[in-house]
This record gives sequence, structure tokens and C-alpha cells, in this order.
Amino acid sequence: MKAVSVRTSISVAADAEEAVRELADAIMQPEMAVVVFFCSVRYDLAALGKALRKTFPCPIIGCTSAGEFVSGMGYRKGSIVAASISSSELSVRPVLIDSLSSFSQDAADNVASSLLGNGLQGHEEKNNRFGLLMIDGLSGAEERVVFALQKVFGSVPIVGGSAGDDLELHKTFVYHDGEFHSGAALLALFETTLPFTVLQAQHFVRSESRFQITDADPDSRTVFTINDRRAASVYAEAIGVPENDLTPDLFSLHPLILRVAGQNYVRAVRAALPDGSLQFYSAIETGLILYLGTSHDIVANLERAFYDSLIQVPYPKLLIGCECIHRRLEVESLGLTHKMQRVLDRMEHIGFHTYGEQVDALHVNQTFTGVILGDHS
Repeated sequence: MKAVSVRTSISVAADAEEAVRELADAIMQPEMAVVVFFCSVRYDLAALGKALRKTFPCPIIGCTSAGEFVSGMGYRKGSIVAASISSSELSVRPVLIDSLSSFSQDAADNVASSLLGNGLQGHEEKNNRFGLLMIDGLSGAEERVVFALQKVFGSVPIVGGSAGDDLELHKTFVYHDGEFHSGAALLALFETTLPFTVLQAQHFVRSESRFQITDADPDSRTVFTINDRRAASVYAEAIGVPENDLTPDLFSLHPLILRVAGQNYVRAVRAALPDGSLQFYSAIETGLILYLGTSHDIVANLERAFYDSLIQVPYPKLLIGCECIHRRLEVESLGLTHKMQRVLDRMEHIGFHTYGEQVDALHVNQTFTGVILGDHS
């Protein structure tokens, strides 16, 4: 007998209540431990939140996205995707983290206390926990929040993604208890005796093109000068295009790389601003040394990550994926959408395109992160 049952689905209905009804018809099942969803900001979020809370009798976690993906459907946009998980070996407790601008280590301690204070709810024999984090993708608070949370949760892995808004770059939301919240994060603690593993895939390596940030504003993640010259001009020259031709598609193909302790971490450009500065999706500061990134095969890279994960979880039931929007832009610009779908469809999955990813106490870019939840056999 299987210890876990998973159902996934999608709705492209424009009306929020109709979309939730379609999802419920497809994924409702007995003894659901959690429903996970990701949605476009085009929905009436107030109506969507009420419909979700009214329909599903279990914890519900989710956020707005810059695109969605789900088993059998490939990359989508303007939709809502959802998965239900039913298992007596799984419990999920979400907590809303508001006031991100003032989030501190003390606040992280309080979050951990609220989630861990009551023990494992019957799962004491195997202390298997992970945290799924969704956070306002325009808050600029991801580094501080994920670092503080990982510090207090210790060996409990925290993985997740930054909420999106279809690349409007205006306002993003996380869902909690029937409402969508901006300027907030949602941390859901999964406690289970089922096997699981954290997935991470990043396909860029650094080139020899080296840049030093000589003037930046960390609060807005804006770089004004590189090598004492206007940042956008230096970057455009490095990738061989006129400054006026800089677009998100080009940013996705030519990210910058930060080297830390022998590891490569992507610092993706969010926008080229009218004053010639560059705004980034993750932390940046004066004095950092960055390198132009060189892409390796993005499809093969994800295949290898899947292969490695199956050593840990040989009977996968669901992948919850958080993929950077710039990876999607790269895949689409290179005509690799169908190849990427074939890789993802090797296991049941649900996911969203993010404005950044969280893993290993870090906020990163152009990475695929997530969790694979499995069965015993």
C-alpha cells in the first residue's frame, strides 16, 4: 500500500472561483495533508484567496508567479497550477512572516519557536523536516530572511523561491489563510517520515571576463559603475550589443557570477535603468568582483540533478520546483522548451518561475531549486 497519494492539475479559467472549482475537481482527495499552488497575478486575488480557503479543508500554501509549470503541460503563463498531497506520514504547518523590512534574527527565532515548539506531531521516530519558503520577490529582503531562518533551523533544509508577477515588476504576493500578502513571506514546515531530497541545478560557469563593482546601492540592488565606468555600458560591451538593446532575454543568457568559497553563484541583472545603471535580482555591493557567466547545457544539467536526486529518493511522488524566470527565458530563446518538458515529466511535478531562489542559506539566481518527496517503495 502506498504511503502517499499525489494529484496535480492546472486551470486557465479567467474567473477565480471557476479556476478553483476546476482544480478541486481534479485534485480533491481524502485526508489531504496540504495543497500547494502557484498562480498568475492576473487573477482577482481577493476572490481567489477566499475560494481556496472555502474549498480545501487542509493547509494551503502558494504564491504569485512569473510563470507556472505542471506535469504534462510544460511551461505556462496566466494560469493556476496546484497539487494535493495525501499521507498519514506528512504534516504541514505554514506561518506568515510579515514586515520583511524589519525582519531580524529575533523574528526568525520566534518563527522557529512557533513551528518547532510542539514537537513532531507524531513523527518523533524519524526527525525528517524541511521548510518550503515563498517570499515577496520585490522586497529585497531575501538574503537577510533566508540566512536568519537557516541559522535558527540548523540542519533542517530551507528551500524556496521569490514570488513573481509575470515580469511586471510591480507587486508580488504570498498566500496565507485565505488572503494574499505583499511585503511578506510564507514558511511552511513539512514534517514527514517519507523520503525526500533537496534539488538544486545551476548551469553557468565563470568566464575570464572580470568586473569590479565600483559604485553600488545595496538597498536597491543597483550598480552604478563597473570598473569606474557606467555599468550598463560596460556590461553591454562585454556581451557584444549596443546598450540600448539590453533586454531580459539577453540578461538571461549573460548573467554575472560571484565566486564564494570555490562555488559559483549567479547574480542576474533585473533591468538596465535610464541612467545607465544596472539593477539586480540579488544582493550586490561596492567592491565585489564578478565574472561574466558562460552557459553549459541547461537541459543536460537538470537531467544530471534529477539523476543524482533519484539516488536519494528512488520512488519519487512529487517535485515542488522553483525555477528562475531567467532560466525560462533562456530555454525559450534557445528553442529548448519541449526538451525541458521531457525532463520535468520524468516525475510528477508542480512549480513556478521565480524572481530568485533560496537554498543553503543563500538567495541565488538562475537556479532550479526544489524538493522531491517520495514513497517507501
